[in-house]
Amino acid sequence: MLRDPATGRKPRLQSRSASAASGRPAAPAMDASVLVLEIDADLEIVAMNRTAAGLLGDGVPCRAIDVLDVRSAFDIREFMRNRAAGMRSAYRVLGLRFPGEARHARLIGLIENVGAGPEYRLRATIPLGVQASPELEELIRSEEINRELVQAASEAMWCIDFSEPVDLGRGMHEIVRQVFENECRWFMCNEAMARLYDLPEGMDLNEQPVSHYFPRNQENEAFVMEIIKSGCHVENALSIDTDHDGSIMYMENTVHCKILDGFLIRMWGTTRDVTGYRRTRTRLAREASDVRSILDAMPDAILVIDRGRRLLAVNAAFQKLFGWSPYDFFGQDIQSIVDLNTPLPNDRKWYGINHQRWVTTVRVPDGSRIACNAQSFPIGDDVPDRFVLMLCPAAV
Repeated sequence: MLRDPATGRKPRLQSRSASAASGRPAAPAMDASVLVLEIDADLEIVAMNRTAAGLLGDGVPCRAIDVLDVRSAFDIREFMRNRAAGMRSAYRVLGLRFPGEARHARLIGLIENVGAGPEYRLRATIPLGVQASPELEELIRSEEINRELVQAASEAMWCIDFSEPVDLGRGMHEIVRQVFENECRWFMCNEAMARLYDLPEGMDLNEQPVSHYFPRNQENEAFVMEIIKSGCHVENALSIDTDHDGSIMYMENTVHCKILDGFLIRMWGTTRDVTGYRRTRTRLAREASDVRSILDAMPDAILVIDRGRRLLAVNAAFQKLFGWSPYDFFGQDIQSIVDLNTPLPNDRKWYGINHQRWVTTVRVPDGSRIACNAQSFPIGDDVPDRFVLMLCPAAV
């Protein structure tokens, strides 16, 4: 709880039932005292501390517009609207109206949401000794705009801030250890990021432990090493995170870092969930491996070639039956070893949209030829450009 620096006591708020003192008291000198206001959803000031009552010369309730300038009243209303998006507190420049002619002041105040539902209020805590210079006001406005841009972005954006900076002058393993073990926190992660990690509505990702969503594992250690080795900027780098319920997520990140005097202060970036893609790729790779195992177990030579007779793939039986290393022919015309030029019976071609059967010869490394039963199967419909060629030595 904040204390009034002038008295050392907690600020006492006048409630809605308190009545204003008769007449307007003389405004105390503006020192380092703290002024506290509570404003309800109707933009009425429903409570204030003694310092506020003495300076403003008003009791409660009173309209916020009677105490604040027009722009400040608009900012307060906007802050109230944004509370549903998880906006908990922020500094704002507030224009205050004091009794007397032309008595106005622009001060920096901390705005916080307090209460919930019908009891919702907004509390403004304003140290009276902190005047708003144009430079400070611009800084606060810029921070507000940047925060709004980050929150409105459809792309998931994250930032990790190290309150215990990481020493980049150490060895790689020590740097990795510090990244995962030094004190740090999420900072300005946006709503798209919270949705990506499936956070419950109303939970602020910025208040959650970093390690819950970015755990230390072998893949994430490699991810950190990639960032450091690349000069602290990477694109499409893979991390393996966990969502709010602990499910594994494959994330593709673009990362930037802030380095100061050889220490990692902050790293931030964008991320996208590639879990579905990774799982599909893993499944297809597994299926392709199964198909290759089946083809390699078949006794006949099986080749995949294009319409130009270039070798694209081949099974193990090709080398076993004919003695050729497939690596000598990948991407090359196989006419030199398999005769595909001679027309098939009835003047057919080896390629076409139908399954073909014929007898041909295959040349082996010693120059002799082996008679083979050949079959070709088109891959795809319409006008195929790839074919499976099956070769089986003919029985003598």
